[in-house]
Amino acid sequence: MVDYDLVICVYSCDTIPKYKTQLLKMIETYSDMLKEYPNIKILYFLGEEMTDLVGEQYIHLSGVKNDYLSASYKQFLGLKYIKEHYNTKFVMCIGTDTYVNIKKLNVFLQKYDHNDTLYIGGHGDKRNLGIKEVFFHSGGPGFILTKCCLDKIYPSLDTFVDKWIKICTDNNIHYLIPACDVGIAYIVNLPEVNAKTINCDLSFTHCNYKGYPCHINQIKYNNLISCHNMSLRDFDEFTALLKLNHYFL
Repeated sequence: MVDYDLVICVYSCDTIPKYKTQLLKMIETYSDMLKEYPNIKILYFLGEEMTDLVGEQYIHLSGVKNDYLSASYKQFLGLKYIKEHYNTKFVMCIGTDTYVNIKKLNVFLQKYDHNDTLYIGGHGDKRNLGIKEVFFHSGGPGFILTKCCLDKIYPSLDTFVDKWIKICTDNNIHYLIPACDVGIAYIVNLPEVNAKTINCDLSFTHCNYKGYPCHINQIKYNNLISCHNMSLRDFDEFTALLKLNHYFL
């Protein structure tokens, strides 16, 4: 297995033009930056339908479609794939409209021990699952798990989406079926995992870098690690802002 400090799991789609464009923008944004960080790896998890994207960083998951629910399969099976193919201290899950300040994240993670069972993120909320109430980090900006946490949830990953659908159906909370961010919170709070939740709030924000839609003029760039709802233009503008300010390090 290859050793990394961080592997980023990006649930992606390369068959629908809107999402493929987001994916290509993400690749363009990070390709040069990652040359400076051989300790960090980005993997793009896709549906089984093959396209022109070829390379070891593009993983087409057998039996997985490119519909709305596929984000859940790509997230959980992506985590399973990472556990089986990489030895990494941390893993992060994001979508293709999420921007991560890689340089700042690299520094941020140094204060945490990958041997602790940690679930890190921000901009969270609670959902009542009928069986219990669960606090979850917003899936928009992504969440981070330590190696220890990933090791503990690994036995559940292969079949969890089906289990999650049943939980939501049995408790009449069908709207949460595609909520893979709530699903991962459910897993890490199981007694056999018992992860410690690290809430970094506006360092990981569901809003874009300008604070849209719910934290306009409240975002502090020097604290921001990951943001969501990022348009293609936002990607370019924020990259320019980061470069101008030495990535707020």
